[in-house]
Amino acid sequence: MTEFIALYQDSSFMMFFISLLMGSCAVCLTRRLTDFRGILLYFLGGLACLLADFTLHNPYVLHESDLSYNFVAFVNMMAALLASIALINSASLLLNRFWANKVMLTLYITVGLCTGIYYCFIQYNPDVCLNISALMLMLGVFLTFFAGCVLAYKMPYSGQILFVVSTLFLLSKIIVSVYFTQNETLNFNTLNWLWIYPLCIGAVCLKLQQFKEDLTVSLNKIDRLNMQTNNMIDSSPFPILIAKITGDKLLFINNKAAELFGIVKQEAGFYKLKNLFVDERNRADFFSELEKSHEVNNFDIMVYDMVNSTPFWLSASAKTIEFNNEIAIYMAFQDITVRKQRETKLQSQADKDPLTMTWNRRYFAKYVPQKIKESLQKSKNFSLLMIDADHFKNVNDTFGHKNGDKVLIAIAETCKHSLRENDVVARFGGEEFVIFLNDTDSASAAKVAERLRQNIEEAVVYDDSEREIQFTVSIGYVSSEKTASLEILLRQADDAMYLAKNMGRNRISGYDEQKIKELNVKKEATNTVHPVFQNEDGEEFSLIDSYGNDIL
Repeated sequence: MTEFIALYQDSSFMMFFISLLMGSCAVCLTRRLTDFRGILLYFLGGLACLLADFTLHNPYVLHESDLSYNFVAFVNMMAALLASIALINSASLLLNRFWANKVMLTLYITVGLCTGIYYCFIQYNPDVCLNISALMLMLGVFLTFFAGCVLAYKMPYSGQILFVVSTLFLLSKIIVSVYFTQNETLNFNTLNWLWIYPLCIGAVCLKLQQFKEDLTVSLNKIDRLNMQTNNMIDSSPFPILIAKITGDKLLFINNKAAELFGIVKQEAGFYKLKNLFVDERNRADFFSELEKSHEVNNFDIMVYDMVNSTPFWLSASAKTIEFNNEIAIYMAFQDITVRKQRETKLQSQADKDPLTMTWNRRYFAKYVPQKIKESLQKSKNFSLLMIDADHFKNVNDTFGHKNGDKVLIAIAETCKHSLRENDVVARFGGEEFVIFLNDTDSASAAKVAERLRQNIEEAVVYDDSEREIQFTVSIGYVSSEKTASLEILLRQADDAMYLAKNMGRNRISGYDEQKIKELNVKKEATNTVHPVFQNEDGEEFSLIDSYGNDIL
């Protein structure tokens, strides 16, 4: 039996150190839980005092050391007192009670200290010392166990099971301790280390529970923030959409965007952002700018209404963002269709001749050089036609300027209806028109000019008295086969037109450098008006004379 008791005591001594290690780990685990860490530190302090108390009862310490029994008994009682105070404080903190205040603890320490001095040094009684120490420890252990029960109540289900198992283990330990000490003085020192197990388990479970609660709170906050963000976006007065960059899929649209594009919000995922753009080049320019700076502001785009495929203009601002762990494009729009229509109208008024509604000289100077550049890049020829109405002054003098305007309108309409859509018809002023022909050599230009002359000759205009007004034109043509200089070609086309007039009007003529030189020599020799205008009442002049290098 003695061997079993010795083995039991040695194993208890070893478990003190294991309990200290477990308690230290629990403190590290709860290092950010200030209140709970304080509780565990009190527990460890109490356990250290219990270890001292247990050590003093070890036979080796009592019999092999030179310490007096009075001193050992006093230190034993003080260790039990300190352990009890530590456990009482920890239980008080754990239960959020304040009955372990300074007054009560001071009174408790005073009574314990006086009792220890009296029974250890004045009237020495080792049995009473041991019983008082046990009672103090029992008080701390009972309060700690009670606090542990409260803690277990707050634990998740798995923590409660672990606490019950630890409690059953503690009860079995008490039974074994009573059995081994049944013939000795009341002494629970060998079992006091066990309280640390349920408390450490409680610390772990409480920490896990806090993680779970923090995670739940964080997820709820994220859900609320997402909901608030979605509500803010939905209630925005501007159309907003979010599209995934990879796959170009729409991820989210607000109510205004759904109304603007004619898309049901729940079906947004079936659409792609590229399907909204009307012009592929416009879309490429938009994404090119977005790729450079990851942000685009006030970029004009033309998009479709998905209901009836009606195109309209938007001013788009976009930025790359992270949305649901994906790189996405956040886009906000402003409908600028009315503004664009107004700008188009103003631009048309600025670029078109108000009488004939053909392009004016300003537009020709701006747009035709771009067309020439494209033709040169494609290694294709282009041609120019210079058209001038014959005897237009006589038309004005005979029928009036109002009917003269009708003639100019008829010439312009005939040109537009007789030519291709990508050809450019411009009024240079007065009765002169210039035509730019894409992908046309000299032979093709001659055919186009002749067909155009015939169509104009066949056109009929009536004055207010229903009198028929007949009119013809002279056309000069030139091609870029020899030069691509717009200034030179314009002057050559103008000279070719004068050749046509010199040959009798109502005809076409290509540029002939030799014939032009002969006409100029003849004019200088006679010092008279231009041969073309000898039969006119006054000399006409060409607006091409003021057409300088600035056009290029």
